[in-house]
Amino acid sequence: MAGSAILALDGYAITDAMETFTATLAILVAIATVAVLIMWATGRRATLAVIARVRAAVILAIAGGATAGSLYFSEVANYIPCRLCWFQRIAMYPLAVIGLVAVIRKDRGARWYALPIAAVGACVSAWHYLIEWRPGLDSGACSASGPACSDIWFRSYGFVTLAFMALVGFVAVVVVSLIPGEDD
Repeated sequence: MAGSAILALDGYAITDAMETFTATLAILVAIATVAVLIMWATGRRATLAVIARVRAAVILAIAGGATAGSLYFSEVANYIPCRLCWFQRIAMYPLAVIGLVAVIRKDRGARWYALPIAAVGACVSAWHYLIEWRPGLDSGACSASGPACSDIWFRSYGFVTLAFMALVGFVAVVVVSLIPGEDD
């Protein structure tokens, strides 16, 4: 093929691109979550009502994206999850299912099932992110069944890790779940 460039990416280049892509998505979700909180604080009820109407789809997009990313990093990139990563998965994966069922059934009350799971997941993720920055807080219990929870597979933009991405996802689901809707 004369004159055409063929882009050949090896597994490492694809994984590096996925790290950057998912880190960027996490930052965008964090910015959107802060924007929603600002709208809430400033009384922008009309915009919040639109978000509330598509709440289940938003939860599905956040949790489904986090689940897909999690599976990519463990099953394709071969990043072995630590113990806290497993607990975060235990919280995130059902949120994707809850979001999917809520979209299919048009269930406006599903947010009350998602909320406590996301809140617990946010606590686990916050602790995980903290011990990534302060490894001395890790008691060593994580490394008994896999890599240490203070081990970091990658850090994009100087602060975005897998635990940070999970934290952003959980906090976004909590915020979206708490937005008042027509059913309140």
